Amino acid sequence: MSDLNNDLFEEMLNDYLPEEKKSGDVITGIITRKDMDFAYLDLSGKQEGRILIREVEDFNVGDTIEVKVLRNDEEYVIVSKFLLDKAREFLSYEVDEIVTGTILKKIKGGYSVRVGKNEAFLPFSLASLERDKDYTEEKFKFLIKEKGRNNLTLSRTDLVKKEELDYFNSINVGDVVDGKVKEVLDFGVILELGPTTGFIHISEVSWDQVSDLIEKFGINDIVKAKIIEKDDEKRKIKLSLKQLEVDPWIEFKNTHTVGDTVKGTVKEVLDFGLVVEISRNKGFVHISELAWNNAAKVLKQYKEGDIIEAKIISIDDEKKNIKLSVKQLLENPWDSVKEKYSIGDVLERPIAEVFEFGLLVELEKGIEGLLHVSDLAYRRVSNLPSKYNVGENIKFKIINFNNEKNRLSLSAKALLDDVWEKIDEKYNVGDIVKGKVINVQDYGIFIEIQEGIEVFIHKNEFSWDKNENKEYRTGDEVEFKIINIDKSEKKIGGSIKQLTVSPWKEAAEQYKKGNKVTVPITSIQENFVLVKLTDRFDGMIPKKELTEEFLKEISEKFSVGDEVEAIVTELNEKKKSILLSVKRIKEIEESKEMEELMKKYGV
Repeated sequence: MSDLNNDLFEEMLNDYLPEEKKSGDVITGIITRKDMDFAYLDLSGKQEGRILIREVEDFNVGDTIEVKVLRNDEEYVIVSKFLLDKAREFLSYEVDEIVTGTILKKIKGGYSVRVGKNEAFLPFSLASLERDKDYTEEKFKFLIKEKGRNNLTLSRTDLVKKEELDYFNSINVGDVVDGKVKEVLDFGVILELGPTTGFIHISEVSWDQVSDLIEKFGINDIVKAKIIEKDDEKRKIKLSLKQLEVDPWIEFKNTHTVGDTVKGTVKEVLDFGLVVEISRNKGFVHISELAWNNAAKVLKQYKEGDIIEAKIISIDDEKKNIKLSVKQLLENPWDSVKEKYSIGDVLERPIAEVFEFGLLVELEKGIEGLLHVSDLAYRRVSNLPSKYNVGENIKFKIINFNNEKNRLSLSAKALLDDVWEKIDEKYNVGDIVKGKVINVQDYGIFIEIQEGIEVFIHKNEFSWDKNENKEYRTGDEVEFKIINIDKSEKKIGGSIKQLTVSPWKEAAEQYKKGNKVTVPITSIQENFVLVKLTDRFDGMIPKKELTEEFLKEISEKFSVGDEVEAIVTELNEKKKSILLSVKRIKEIEESKEMEELMKKYGV
């Protein structure tokens, strides 16, 4: 055979024989059979292709598939569909593309992440994940940050920022969004809004007052809210639940006006009034608007939860405040009070309340009068709760109309004005009268001699003896002498001791200056002795008047009970005292002897 024919034959043979499969080639094969571990492919050549059974589990015998040649061995061409798909998938990825991946494990500097059939690297710095938490097998979305020849670098941080920005740009103030409760705070609720969060302040939760957010919200609750503020610079979103519905204040304002009668529920009882809820709005009834009279007592009758009817007296649109009145639903009794009563009327009515400053008296339902403590009597009266009881009748005179407080001014002491005008026709200084003790004080007693007329007896007027401790009790009957009457001040003074003659006066009538007496010593003091002149009065002998001798101590020569002869030397009415002298007797006797000698013998 010629050389030409040989070359042509070799060329034809090469065309007829299949080309040898090289590593990396992409070829097509038909699945011819499967066993437990492998599947086999017809590659249109003398060698079969072999592939792992798990790579073609979803294919059947007879199916044509594309594979990648890995290597040739003596019997088979080893191929892989997985690696072909992986390579093609890798080629399809672009930087800034968003992909979903599963975290496989934590490695040096970050995480290994499965993205489709490829593995990628997620640095810690771009993960936006808690470093100490295990995220194995958790799925996340990532942004492809970098793409190398055979590797991908992912970023969750950039994706979060991108999604957050995209979301932020897609919403507007006024939009209604769905969110999931992420955190419940004392002052508000944080909602997850997909890639970002929004905040609902407690004041935006409801038009009604909310005190406990934990009771109202649970973690992961789905909540619908309205966007009320969007901060482009800080990327902050403020939300509101209450603004999903009409403001109850607007509804109230549009349907009510001053003068309307409304019903409400008492939400709180304060010292100065009632807080009332009306159609989900707050109203207030000041204590002065509860009743025309005795409002403090009426306030105590209310409790939380009571349903009340009231009249609107003010609507403050700016402060969203409603002022109410209960009393204005009724006619003011004061409007007709002057038709029923006049100044100077004398009445008797029950005591409604007792205060330290006076008595509140109910003339009739809705009409009260104040009997001030200063108008109870002409003497000072204190501690009224111990002297007066609610329900007791008291007699008084109307003395004024207090239009400002819608109250009558009353006086019990004014009933006595006529009596005092003619007091001197019935009582005079020096009269001896009897009366009952009605008030006992440390400084004296008050005695009533007729209804409303009292006499004061100071404790110094109880007895002539200062050492005598006389005690009196309320209700005791006492006889005394009137010692002064002050008509202008409406006061009478009395004395018990002046029912008897003063011990001084009695002694002064019995003893005169110059009288010579023999009297017993009753007491020895440092500079004088007392001697008994009467059963109720002692005279005094100064130390220097006891003897001409020098006495260091009086007791050296004198003792209680000793009788001494003395002469009265002084009666002092101002000091109520009588002075005596022992040594003056001897001086007088010597003087008389001298006078007799002079008369007898001359000079």
